[in-house]
Amino acid sequence: MSILDVRNIYKIYGKDSSEVKAVNGISIKVDKGEVVAIMGPSGCGKSTLLNILGCIDAPTKGEYYIDGVQVDFKKLNNLSQIRNEKISFIFQNFALIKDLSVLENIILPLKFRGGPYKERVNKAMKYLKELEIENLKNKSVRELSGGQQQRVSIARALTQESEVILADEPTGALDEQNSIKIMEVLKELNKKYNKTIIVVTHDNLVASFCDKVLKMKDGKWDNMKNVN
Repeated sequence: MSILDVRNIYKIYGKDSSEVKAVNGISIKVDKGEVVAIMGPSGCGKSTLLNILGCIDAPTKGEYYIDGVQVDFKKLNNLSQIRNEKISFIFQNFALIKDLSVLENIILPLKFRGGPYKERVNKAMKYLKELEIENLKNKSVRELSGGQQQRVSIARALTQESEVILADEPTGALDEQNSIKIMEVLKELNKKYNKTIIVVTHDNLVASFCDKVLKMKDGKWDNMKNVN
């Protein structure tokens, strides 16, 4: 069974002559442990699609299944639970709180799940060590380089221990050397923990690390033969 199953998804803005189909009848199945790149020019709909996969945005029509269970986009509590338990995010701008320490940033999403504080810290430290940045745990995010901040962002996603990681231009703010390092880290973690990773990118270097590359154009797949 596919871990993610998208069936004929549309995202439509406006009406009649001003109607825009940002996502235009997209279908895709992603198996557990796959690393998938979604590529395409600016405005092709790839980030909109990623937001739907992450239950941040709702489609206008179509069906979306996670682990065989259909997502009900009308139930906000259900969407929050999915984002908290099933899906983690890595963003281009890192989305870290600058005034908090590295450790505080990483354990923040776990606060909403409850549980002992010590348990949250132990879990965070596990992945800080995994990413070789445990020495940065008490540093303010403001003190970190771009590459270090992205490693913190990855550690935060891993600490949630979600099955699926969605990455929106995860190397967009980094130079080529750091981009390679980050993708090597993600690929290694994919192998070790069998994480399913979907990356939105415009960078062929990033795409070269992925098992499957899908290209979008005008809200549709531009290479349909590679989708299933």
